[in-house]
Amino acid sequence: MNEKRLQLLYDETTIATNVRDLGRRLEADHAGTTPVLVSIVGGSVVFLADLLRSIEQPVRYEAVQVQYSASSSRDDVMQIHFPISLNVTGQSLVVLKDVVATGVIENYLLTQLTGLGARQVRFVALIDLPEERKSDFHVDYRVFTPRRPGIFVGYGLKRDGMFGNLPYLARLTLEEQA
Repeated sequence: MNEKRLQLLYDETTIATNVRDLGRRLEADHAGTTPVLVSIVGGSVVFLADLLRSIEQPVRYEAVQVQYSASSSRDDVMQIHFPISLNVTGQSLVVLKDVVATGVIENYLLTQLTGLGARQVRFVALIDLPEERKSDFHVDYRVFTPRRPGIFVGYGLKRDGMFGNLPYLARLTLEEQA
């Protein structure tokens, strides 16, 4: 029988400190402008909420949903859905992604958002896994860069609809039980 085990990666204090530091860096990099934070619906929602509260200058935020092909893996991006009206023409966008691994989805989003007229598109990864890239995609900002073994959960990241409410980030592993 397999039993799921959680291994703590980053506690609440570490997450709060790193997100606050990222907010200050975004403020400095976007001084005198009003950037638009674009959250990929799903695991980055909690991250978006905390990051918004850490930025003291004017900022807008929106959410997009990326719909994938039902036939295979997440690398087969079909289209980008904008559940709310989003005019990106001339805007400086900061796209928030929970986990950036292969870079395929992010390259797709970059192409789409630039094609829609965005002046600048930068990417923020809550968790960046550069060793898993299948493209030359570059993350502009990252909060954490752990190693992959296991599944990341907590702080909005969930597995089978669970664990997203944990206030920390953990690695979910399976342990064999005799």
